[in-house]
Parts: sequence; C-alpha cells; structure tokens
Amino acid sequence: MWPETSEALLDKLLFTHEAAIAGVVIALVSLAAALVLLPPAERSRLRAPALLLAAYFLFATVSATAAAYVPVGPLRTASIFFLWAAAAHASAMAFLDGLLARKLNLPIPRIFRDILQVALYFLVLLVTARTAGVELSSLLAGSALITAVIGLSLQDTLGNVFAGLSIQAQRPFEVGDFVQLVDSSEPLGKVIEINWRATKLLTNDGIEIIVPNGVLAKTSIRNLSKPQPWVRRSIRVHAPYEFSPAHVRETLLKAIVEAPGVRTDMAPSVIIEEFDPDGAAYRLRYFADIDEHIHSKDSIVRERIWYAFRRAGIDIPYAQRDVHLYTREVDDKETVRATHVARRLRDLRRVDIFDALNAEMLEELAEKVNTRRYAAGERIMKQGEEGDQLFVVEHGEVAVVLEPENGQPVELARLGKGKFFGEMSLMTGARRTASVRAISECAVLVVGKTEFQDTLHRAPDLAEKISAILATRQAQLATTQTGAANAANVTSQTTVILGKIREFFGLR
Repeated sequence: MWPETSEALLDKLLFTHEAAIAGVVIALVSLAAALVLLPPAERSRLRAPALLLAAYFLFATVSATAAAYVPVGPLRTASIFFLWAAAAHASAMAFLDGLLARKLNLPIPRIFRDILQVALYFLVLLVTARTAGVELSSLLAGSALITAVIGLSLQDTLGNVFAGLSIQAQRPFEVGDFVQLVDSSEPLGKVIEINWRATKLLTNDGIEIIVPNGVLAKTSIRNLSKPQPWVRRSIRVHAPYEFSPAHVRETLLKAIVEAPGVRTDMAPSVIIEEFDPDGAAYRLRYFADIDEHIHSKDSIVRERIWYAFRRAGIDIPYAQRDVHLYTREVDDKETVRATHVARRLRDLRRVDIFDALNAEMLEELAEKVNTRRYAAGERIMKQGEEGDQLFVVEHGEVAVVLEPENGQPVELARLGKGKFFGEMSLMTGARRTASVRAISECAVLVVGKTEFQDTLHRAPDLAEKISAILATRQAQLATTQTGAANAANVTSQTTVILGKIREFFGLR
C-alpha cells in the first residue's frame, strides 16, 4: 500500500488544473524542441506523441462538456494518461534523439528507444492507475500465475530482446555494415535495422532477410566492414605446369593493374596454393573497399585474368583426358592456322612501312607475329615507356591519349580496325609519345623487334626505304600542324631515322 500522503500528492500533481497546464506546456515545448533537433528524416516519429496529446484534448473536452450525462472519472484518468504519456514521449525524443545523439554524433539504437518508450508508458500507467484508486499490489499478487504463463509464452521474445540489448552493448556490427553469417547459405547482407526483436539485412539481390536477435547471439558473424572498411579478396586460378611460377605471378599482378575497384595503395600478392591434376593452383590476393558491388569486383578481376592469360599465351587448364586425334582434326588445325595467317597478312598490308617488303617477306612476318586481346579500359601502351613493338588493330577501337605531367589527359585520336600505332618504337626503339587504351574489347596484332629483325638483316636496303617512309609521315604530320611543307627537312630526317634504325637493329 502506498502512504496516504503519497497518494494525495500524486492526485494533486496529476489531476489539478495547474498540473494539466504544466503537462501541456511540457509536451508542446518538448515537441517543438524535438522538431528542431531531429534530422528531417526522423521527424515523422513525432506523430505518436502528437496523437497522444490530441487524444488528451479530446478526452478532456468530453469530460468537461458531458459531466452531466456520463461518469467523468474514467475520462479524466484516460486524459491524464494521454497527456503525461505524450509529455514523456516527446521529452525522451528531444533528449535522446536530439541532444544526446548530436553530442555523441551517433544515432540512438532503435531497440533502446523502444524499450525506453514502453517503460515510460508503463510508468505513467502505474501512476495514473494508482491515483485513480486501483490497488496495484493486490492486482499484481493475484496475477502471479498469469504472469508466469505469459513469461513462458514470451520466452523467445524476451530472449530476442535481451540478445538485441547485448548486440547494442557489444556493437559487433552497426547499421550500414556488411555482414555474413558463418556456416549459413545466406549471401552477404547490409545491416539496415536493429530492433528489439530482430536484425534486418538487405542482400545484393535486393532481398530483405530478418534474423531474430536470439539466433544472432548464437551464431558466428563475419563483419566485413570492421575493423577497417576494406577487405582482402582472393581469386583462385590454375595455370599449366610448363609456365614458370615467376611468369604466371607477373602475369597475374599485371592483370589487375588499374582494374576498377582494386585498391592501388595496397600491394596485391600471388601464392602457389597447391599442385593438382589440373595444373598449378595460384591464388591472387588483392584489396578492395567493401560495398554492395564486392562480387562484381571479383568478376572484373577474373575477366582481367582471362585477357592477361590470353595475351601471355597461357591457357587456363582443365581436367586432363586422353584424346585420340584423327587426321581430319589435324587438317582442320592446319586450315585454322592458314586462316589466321591470311588474316594477319591482310592486316600487315595496311601498314605503310611494310610497303617496302615483298610478298614472301610479308608472309613470313605474318607467320611470326601474334595477336593480343585487351578488355575495355585496359592500357595497351604507356606514354614515356620504352618499346620495340608496333600494333595493328584487328577489331575493336582504341584511344590515343596524351598524359601531361601536370594536367588532365587529352584524347588525341581514336583508331579502329586496320589502324596501327607504335611504328617509331618498332624501328628505332623510341619511347612512347602517348598512351593508348582500349575503348572496347579489342584484338591487336603485335609486331616486335624480334620478329622483324631477321627480315631487316636479310635485306638491309629495306632500312633506307622504311626510313624514307617514316620521314615522309612525320613531314606530313608537321605540315598538318603548321601548314608549311619542307622537302629539305624530309631528306635530313630520313638520314636521322636511318641512323637510328641501323643502330637499333645492329645493321652495318
């Protein structure tokens, strides 16, 4: 039993006219403060205390105007409950979500807000019920059996509540983190809400997964966003045994240079994981920022590996089988090879510096050169690098880009099928004057110094013809830029280029 003086004091504090005015003032001031302090996205939560305050005015008006017709006691008690519930709710929001959240620079977890609101409502209900004459001690004592039954039936719910409180206290993850349940088939998910019963995850497939907090408390959780916002990813790939580990490692590391999503400030690495019947198993390990596109980044890295392996002549092995070849299959291979050579021969004829070669020399060169494939966005040639190769575009499109030391890159031209670049590097070893990137997936025919050296040594006079062609091309370019032709400059430039060719290829 409460003391009589306490009951009288509560009745005076709650049911007097002055108490009602004070409650209204507290509720309105708290609502205004919360409206100012809360972020715009959170202001919709003010509807609950506003509705409670509106319910107070409704019940208070009815109890004042209908006193002659209906009992006003229950109406007055209900109105007082609504008033102080609204004041308590608005004050808690202004303090927790306004002042405290701003001071801590962190949002208050929803589970704490929900539990506090329920506790405040229950406390206001107890006080108003006591002042209305309800004997709470006898009510609670008489309902012990009901309480036990309800407690047993809510065992899982209460377990989820306490597990949610534990999660918020330990903070193994927060809203916005990317997590994955260990030993679960569920994919990577982004935490979008932690409430009193469950945690909501949004997968990359746009599916919302609701995991009870009690399950999370018993499950190992992999938080990919902590302790740093990046993770190390790994890609497993096989390579044939005939290629040295150093060559494969170099090819893999070059494959992901400038790949979208791969961090450039943290060095990737390659390890040999095992040797198995399919070949040597390598694991490429790289670092990437964790976000919803993490699996797409893995896909891009695998794509770059495929292109890099094709350029390096490395075939990704598969299960070994004994296959009996027939003569027809051998003939088919020869036919395919002849087709490739014919296509390369056609592409080489488009390069004007090869006009000095006769048909036999050109065909021999077509048999020696090879084709490389590049993915869209990959760099084929870097400005300032040493080089000794010429490239002919077989299909796709590339961009010639000037990259000044101080300033933005400038695209000079786009080259499509049949166009070529890098002729000065092939003939003189000159450094690249511009960078070249693939605009789309493309294949380029590569003519290197090694393939062209035998041809020049067998016919040294070709150097003079080629130097004249290169000098003429440079003069034409200069004429286009300045608008003035200079025939004497062509002659002198031919001599200079010829000297560089002879020195580069070791010709006498």
